[in-house]
Amino acid sequence: MSITIAKRIEKDIIKDICQVLFGAFFLAMFAKIYIPLFFTPVPIILQNSIAISYGFFLGAKKGSIATLLFIFLGSIGLPFFAGGNFGMQTIMGANGGYILSYFISCFVVGKIFQKNLDLSQRKIGLTMLLGHLIVLFGGALWLSFFLGLKKAILLGIVPFIATDIFKSIVLTKLIHLKNNYF
Repeated sequence: MSITIAKRIEKDIIKDICQVLFGAFFLAMFAKIYIPLFFTPVPIILQNSIAISYGFFLGAKKGSIATLLFIFLGSIGLPFFAGGNFGMQTIMGANGGYILSYFISCFVVGKIFQKNLDLSQRKIGLTMLLGHLIVLFGGALWLSFFLGLKKAILLGIVPFIATDIFKSIVLTKLIHLKNNYF
C-alpha cells in the first residue's frame, strides 16, 4: 500500500517537473513572434498572453514557477525574450518590467481561478484582462524609469490596450472551449 502511494507521489512530482519545464520552453518558443513598433521600445508579443494563461492551465504555483524558470533561463543567456534577446541587460532594460510582470500576472490569475469555481465567460475574460493589465502597468512602471511616467504611459500602455483586449478575448474563448470539451 505504501509503495503504491510512494510511486503515485513520484509520478506526480515527475509530471509537475515536466509541466514546468515544458511551460518555460513553450513560452520561449514565442520569442521570435513579435511585432516591433517604430514609436515605442516595446513590441507587440504573444509571450505575455501565454504566461497569463499558465495561471489557468497550470495553476498559480506551477505557472509561476514556469514563468520564473523562463525569466531565469533568459537572464543567464538563452534567447528567450522577444526578438531573441537575452541576458540581464534585457531584464534591466526598458522591457524588463514587462518580462518580470509575467510572473506576477500568472500568479494573480492562477489564484483567482483557484478561488473562483464559477467559470463564466465573463469572469474568465475579466480575469485574463486583469492579467494583461498587470503586465502593462508593471512594465510601464519600469519603463517610467527610462522615459518618465507620462511617456511610459503613452508608449508602454496606450498602444497595447486594443491588442491586449483582443488577446484576452481569444484566451477566454480557448479556455471556454477547453472547459466544454476536455
